[in-house]
Amino acid sequence: MRVWTVQTKPPAGRKGPRVLLVRDGFSWGALLVPTVWFLSNGLVALALMHFAVVAMIGAALPAPAVPFALAGLQCFIGFEARSLQSWWLGLRGFQPAAVLVARDEDAAFLNLAAFRPDLARAAA
Repeated sequence: MRVWTVQTKPPAGRKGPRVLLVRDGFSWGALLVPTVWFLSNGLVALALMHFAVVAMIGAALPAPAVPFALAGLQCFIGFEARSLQSWWLGLRGFQPAAVLVARDEDAAFLNLAAFRPDLARAAA
């Protein structure tokens, strides 16, 4: 079973409320190709920050230490990418509304529909 957080953005102007389901936990995509993972999830600023940190590590550390530092950075990103995504959504005005447990995104949506039908209508 996986844990999902429901992120909601209140209505603004003519736009209605927005609801996103964000899976919590480890991300293999973020571990293996973090810049691509950040960009595919709309986290452009985090992709640029990752690129800048990798460049700083390459410039500041001696050559034998660089692979170990980059491996540590990649592991950190793999474990924390979903939290960084939620943090970024929080900066964009989203607020956590609920936590769901389900085997996949479809089951999480069905749980949301049973628990909070108002949020499920906004997510659909």
